[in-house]
Amino acid sequence: MSPTVSVIIPNYNHAPYLKERIDSVLNQTYQDFEVIILDDCSPDNSVEVIEQYRSNPHVSHILINEQNTRNTFIQWERGISMAKGRYIWIAESDDVAEPQLLETLIGQLEQHPDASVAFCHSRLIDADGALLSEQNTKNPAQPGQITIDDSCTFLRHLLIFNYIYNASMAVFRRDVYDRANPDYKQFRYCGDWHFWASVCAAGRVIEVYDMLSRFRQHQRKVTEDSKKDVFHVWNDEMKTIRYIASLCKLTTLEQRCLKGRLSKRLRRADMTEEERQQLRNDYPALCSGNTFDIICYELGKNLFGFLRHRWNIAFLSNFSS
Repeated sequence: MSPTVSVIIPNYNHAPYLKERIDSVLNQTYQDFEVIILDDCSPDNSVEVIEQYRSNPHVSHILINEQNTRNTFIQWERGISMAKGRYIWIAESDDVAEPQLLETLIGQLEQHPDASVAFCHSRLIDADGALLSEQNTKNPAQPGQITIDDSCTFLRHLLIFNYIYNASMAVFRRDVYDRANPDYKQFRYCGDWHFWASVCAAGRVIEVYDMLSRFRQHQRKVTEDSKKDVFHVWNDEMKTIRYIASLCKLTTLEQRCLKGRLSKRLRRADMTEEERQQLRNDYPALCSGNTFDIICYELGKNLFGFLRHRWNIAFLSNFSS
C-alpha cells in the first residue's frame, strides 16, 4: 500500500547534520511515510552518511547526482516525481524535527480537507544545535494555538513576508503541487516564497503555533550568497510580490499602501540610484510610489486599529518597517 506521506530530503554538502536530520524523520510518532533522499553531488562525505540508511524500510529511494544542479528546486521536483504519498514534507537536510511534527500537521490536514498546507513554527539553532531564538511569525501567539486562514487572507500576509520561511516546517498536499505555478524554479533567491504563494492559493492555510521544527543557521547554507547581491534579491522579491498581489485582488487602498511601503524601503536600500530607478521602471505598480503613497502606508500602519473595521487592510498589521 502507498504511504500517506512522502518525505523528501534534498541534500547538498550537509554531512555534519545529515544523521541528526534523517534520524529525526525516522523517529516521528507518525510512521506511515516513505523517505526519498537526494544528494546533489556533495563534495563532503554526505553520500557515506546517506548509504547507511539504504536498507531502512522507510527509505524508498536514494538518488545521488553525478553533477551538481545548482538548484534546490530541481531536487524538490525530482523527489516529488518519485513520491507515492498524498502529502509531501520537504525535510531540508540541515534541519531537525521534533517527534510530533508529522502527527500534528497530518492530523490537521486530515481534519480540514479544504486546506492545501499546514505549517508549524521553528526554533532557530546554530551549527552546533544551540538555540538562537524562538522564532515567531505572528505576535502574540500561544503554544497549541491554531489559526486557519482562507487563501486570500493568508496571501495578504505573504505580501509582507514569507511566513513559511523554512520548508521543513510545512506539509502540503501532493495534488496541490501538481497544479502549482512552476515559475518558482526560475528564481535564485526567493523561489520558496513564490512556491508557497502558489500552494496557499489552492486552499486554506493551517498555522500551528507549536515549535516543531529546528531551523539551522550556518555558513554552509545555500542562501548565504543572497545577502551580497541586493539588486537581484530585490528583483526576485518584486516579481514574487507582483505575483502574490495578482492572486489577492487588492483594493485601491491596499495597492497604495503596498506601493508606499515598498517605495519607502527602496529609498533606503543599499544599492546605486541607477539600480533603484531600474526597479521603479520595471515595477511601477510596486516601486514608483510618491509621497502620498508613503503617507497612506504610514497612516494605515499606525491607525490600523481603527481602519481595520472599515477597510480590508488586515495585512497592514504585519508591517514592521
